[in-house]
Amino acid sequence: MNNQFLSKESVTEATEMSNYIDVEEYDQHEEKHAYYVDMMAEMSRILSKHRGDDAKPCRVLELGAGTGIFTKRLAKIPNIQVVSVEIDVQCFQILKSHMRNHPSVELVRGDSCSYCQEAQFDYIVSSFADHHIKTEDKHRYLQNVWRNLQSDGLFIVGDEFLRLHDSNNHDDWEAALQDYHNHIIAIALEQGEEILANLERDALKSGLEQNGDFKISCSQYEEFLIQTGFAFERKKIGPLNRDDIGGVYVYWSRLPK
Repeated sequence: MNNQFLSKESVTEATEMSNYIDVEEYDQHEEKHAYYVDMMAEMSRILSKHRGDDAKPCRVLELGAGTGIFTKRLAKIPNIQVVSVEIDVQCFQILKSHMRNHPSVELVRGDSCSYCQEAQFDYIVSSFADHHIKTEDKHRYLQNVWRNLQSDGLFIVGDEFLRLHDSNNHDDWEAALQDYHNHIIAIALEQGEEILANLERDALKSGLEQNGDFKISCSQYEEFLIQTGFAFERKKIGPLNRDDIGGVYVYWSRLPK
């Protein structure tokens, strides 16, 4: 199967992440983001464990593929077919360039909140992407995940979450956002990664302005999962030495039996 570059629902010129960061710099440097590689490794491990030793053929839907950082890992897994959905036009162009020689990956310009195929998927994955879904759209997004997922399938999410805070208290929410991003910025600067630190500053700015970045706490996210009907487990990837700033987590969720 050749890569298919499809436009869905008039998203031809849609932008999202490219509104507030340089996506080429993001593609080159984001993998050095604290806890990111370990998070993606854990997502892959959960998929592999659930799939079993026989590594039977399976179909994977990736929502919010971005520039393809996790897509490149999915493309290396034997005996799977991947559909990767991304709405941002600039991210999609980079994604295409990375996936040109990967016939097992189908690329779709589309909206993660509404993209749907008649044939359901064994796995749905999202890497550093769910926080780009507006809070008011989270339930609709998760309902769409439900529609696309096989009854015995798994929804695997790796993402960034804020510390526990009062989401109705603007000052507390803003402080929680600052706490998390400043932690990531400090690690980047310690590693001499000034471009990565600047990308994180841009992400913080977009979060404060509610322009494309909509991070929430684990408790808020879990409430959305429960409301939709998912059963879930989670693992914290980092930081493991403190609980006062939020962090990077992996969630894996199932439909009820």
